[in-house]
Amino acid sequence: MQKSISKAAVTWRLILSVLLIGSFISCEDTNTVGGGVVEPSEIRVDTIYISDFNQRSSDMYSGQLSNMPIGYYSDQLFGTFNSTGYIRPSLLSSSVSPVNDTTKLKLLLENKTFLSLGDTTSSANYSIYKVTERWRGRTLLSSDNINYDELVLAGSFTYQNEESITVDLSDSISAEYIRFVNNEEDDRDSLYNAEFFGLAIVPDENSSQIMFPDISSSRFFFVDGSSNDTTLLTVADYGFTLERQNEPNFADRYYLNSNLESYYSLNFGEIASAIGSKNILNAEVYLYEDTTQVNNSLPNNHVRPALNLIDMKSIDDSEFKYELQFSGTDYFGFRDSTENAFVLNITTHINEYLFGDLESEDLYLIINPNGGLLKSSVFYDTNSSDALKPKLILTIAEQ
Repeated sequence: MQKSISKAAVTWRLILSVLLIGSFISCEDTNTVGGGVVEPSEIRVDTIYISDFNQRSSDMYSGQLSNMPIGYYSDQLFGTFNSTGYIRPSLLSSSVSPVNDTTKLKLLLENKTFLSLGDTTSSANYSIYKVTERWRGRTLLSSDNINYDELVLAGSFTYQNEESITVDLSDSISAEYIRFVNNEEDDRDSLYNAEFFGLAIVPDENSSQIMFPDISSSRFFFVDGSSNDTTLLTVADYGFTLERQNEPNFADRYYLNSNLESYYSLNFGEIASAIGSKNILNAEVYLYEDTTQVNNSLPNNHVRPALNLIDMKSIDDSEFKYELQFSGTDYFGFRDSTENAFVLNITTHINEYLFGDLESEDLYLIINPNGGLLKSSVFYDTNSSDALKPKLILTIAEQ
């Protein structure tokens, strides 16, 4: 209730600000007697440099995101990424006729967007193994360690920038899955969940590319060996774990990474106190990307997923890690290509400082990990030239 009241107060302040601006540009009175022009009040633009960046780190929830990164890549600027995927088919309905022993289980991975991280001219090799312990995508963390049986190969494939890849799975995996499908007992579903844990897709460390399959269009499917009939199976669960090596340590730069390896908290309390009771019409944060370092560290034919958006969130919750990733974004930072900057409009936040009660004074600056894409970048910090320092630009209506 308190937040609603403060939001309402801020909203009315902003409405009054708009009316005030309208009075600045009042036109000449058309009455021939005593006509005149209303003198405008002063509008001032102030620039305040931001220094209160506190670096933080966390692992991320890595299950059931839009994409599932799988692969190995040693990035010259951002270190080595080694991502293993985990995927599990849904159990075919018991109403389906028994599946015969000639049926083969296959996996279809779709990558129609051709998203990747690494060398687009290289081939990436993968091995598939049976997972040997239970896991759940909803609670999976990127730092988790999930066991799989490396002694028995369940499948393999090579990715060469194809739109889709079909992987033949081993006879032993097909037979094991068929056994659960043909089980007619009442506990077939619970037995399947307790004993069939899916597959691990493990990249070869000699590879130099990470692909990002779109799981919404990827599938398992059966092919009947005698009739070639195909039965589609949905993906029941999926996720990935991520191993990092040679993590970067940047001097005189702020580092953001979508797997939450590095993000920042900011507090504008001191700035708001200095502003006082002034009427803030607009408050924008400018963060300048070091595009020279980012672009020059990519060899020919190497790519990174594009970064066009960063997030700033206010969080006041006991489930901080979950809210950091999945709560709604309060302020979006959009890329301004002309200045190589990301601009975040935080007018509401500043006005809540001045005229309302904040639930949380801290804002958290992140690259949102929910798409599953591995994104990284560096930004100029307070030791940079004035033109490139992080700044808050305020538009103020003088009374």
